[in-house]
Amino acid sequence: MWINISQLLSRLGSHLTSSLVPTQPESRVRFPRRFRSTRIGRWFIGITLLVSIAAFNTGNNPLYLLLGMLLSLILISGILSDATLKDLEVSRQLPNRIFAGQPILVGLTLSNRKRHLPSFSLQVRERIEGLKREDWPSSYILRVDAQSSVNTFYRHTFPRRGIWNLQGFEIASSFPFELFYKAVEIADPQPIIVFPQPAPVQGLRVLDYLSSGSQLRPQPGQEGDYLSLRPYRPQDDIRSVHWKISAKRDQLVTRELEQPRSQAITLCFENRWYPQGEKPEIHQERLERAVERCAGILSLLIQEGHPVALVTLQERTHFGSDLAHQDHLLTVLARLTFVGDPQLERESDQSHPKATFNLNPHDRCLLIAHRVAGGDALPAHLIPMGSLLQFIPIE
Repeated sequence: MWINISQLLSRLGSHLTSSLVPTQPESRVRFPRRFRSTRIGRWFIGITLLVSIAAFNTGNNPLYLLLGMLLSLILISGILSDATLKDLEVSRQLPNRIFAGQPILVGLTLSNRKRHLPSFSLQVRERIEGLKREDWPSSYILRVDAQSSVNTFYRHTFPRRGIWNLQGFEIASSFPFELFYKAVEIADPQPIIVFPQPAPVQGLRVLDYLSSGSQLRPQPGQEGDYLSLRPYRPQDDIRSVHWKISAKRDQLVTRELEQPRSQAITLCFENRWYPQGEKPEIHQERLERAVERCAGILSLLIQEGHPVALVTLQERTHFGSDLAHQDHLLTVLARLTFVGDPQLERESDQSHPKATFNLNPHDRCLLIAHRVAGGDALPAHLIPMGSLLQFIPIE
């Protein structure tokens, strides 16, 4: 059987080429450029049409020269604006924590991958799902040289908590003559979590109760009762040295004291749609205020050193008292939905109208819940007797 060497080499070359050429990732898909004429551009096009009509009707050579110059400017404007928007890449640097209602700074890095040509007068917009185009945050860059990058930023405030989807960027330019406004879109999807804004904490009597009930654990600390003696270390406080024992042993000996242990608190939040005759908009606003108050309470408790677990009608978290655990609890509140909300499309949230808290016998609960209809009585069916530290009504 004869082998066609040329076909074999061509297939091998095409295979190597397809395997060596890097493919563009889906997160960097570039959409076709779109353009529209500016106000100056519309006037310019109208003047060009008038000059063309006059040139064709009169046959005057100077009018033909003027028409050629006007058409050349339109052509040059299109070529230069296309070259400006070519081979541009954008990346973002988000802050670690984003709260609703608080302005943030988002860093942008615009890179020009062209070998020789710079780019001028660029407007970079962040495309955010759920916002109108005029509300997209943007940043202006005057010039980006070839094979270089420029760092800039934009300021933005997310109006509400939840998961926001950043869809990518829009890079626009009207360079060089402001005749046409051209833009190219770059898809770079990234979901972000916006925490609820922690509200100031008022009327939290549970802190006064817990401050007098702190327990001691047998671990080294700086306060509490006597625990043990040990040899002195360079980083120890000189005031903790036991001078009498040190004199007897002929070496420095330090007292170790017990460290106080803060009591663990279970923060129970009744995330239930319970309007009681209110308009849906008013009730939604009241529930969002309760979410912000819950965020403020858990932040204060963790700041005071108390291990906190968050319990809702849908889930329960573990106990923790560090910053990472606080972010985890705020993430739960950011994703929180309300059981029985008529606007929800998921049937899972509407199929449990009698959902309750998942509590343990040793939980010490701080309850944020609706008042019982017809009075100010505590919703006792939510919390077992003897487990409640304080009841905070949703108002």
